[in-house]
Amino acid sequence: MTFRTLKSFLAAERGAAAVETALIMPFLLILYFGMIDLTQLITMNRKVTYAASVMADVVSQSKTVINPGQITDYYNSVDLIMKPQPGTDLRINLFGYRDVSGTVTQVWSHSNDVGPTCTASPNPADMPTLMTAGNDLVVAVACYDYVPYVAQFAGEYLLGDSSFRLEQVVMLRPRSSLQLTCYDSGTSGSVCP
Repeated sequence: MTFRTLKSFLAAERGAAAVETALIMPFLLILYFGMIDLTQLITMNRKVTYAASVMADVVSQSKTVINPGQITDYYNSVDLIMKPQPGTDLRINLFGYRDVSGTVTQVWSHSNDVGPTCTASPNPADMPTLMTAGNDLVVAVACYDYVPYVAQFAGEYLLGDSSFRLEQVVMLRPRSSLQLTCYDSGTSGSVCP
């Protein structure tokens, strides 16, 4: 190989753009879809937080008694918050806690029984500062599994996991009375399990 052939080979630029594109394009696509996923993850986290807040808020507005029929209507309203994602992908657990002689005890609970199992749970140790004697606390726990677009292509290789668990716990006092009880039907009878 002569010096002139080597010089013309090094000076050639045909195909350089194609090679540069082939090297850079995968990183740009990962960056692009990663930004879409990050934005969607932040949006879904806000929706989960808002859903938990709305559920705790509407339940705490009940007078002294609430029943599963009313709670089911509230679950249906949360479906609108989650749009365009289906509301059936969001689990909401509701709890009623009461301060009985300085001891915080769970009085009732209710769940929409859809979506992932929530790992977050109310911590009674955090509640005494929010309650007074004989006072109740309504707790809503919402959880959702977000599956990013990147996970559909690269999954655990890039992200370390194929989904992210979004969870939120919201605690509110009943507004109209000190105590709020959930009964299976009507205004008395067995307490919601």
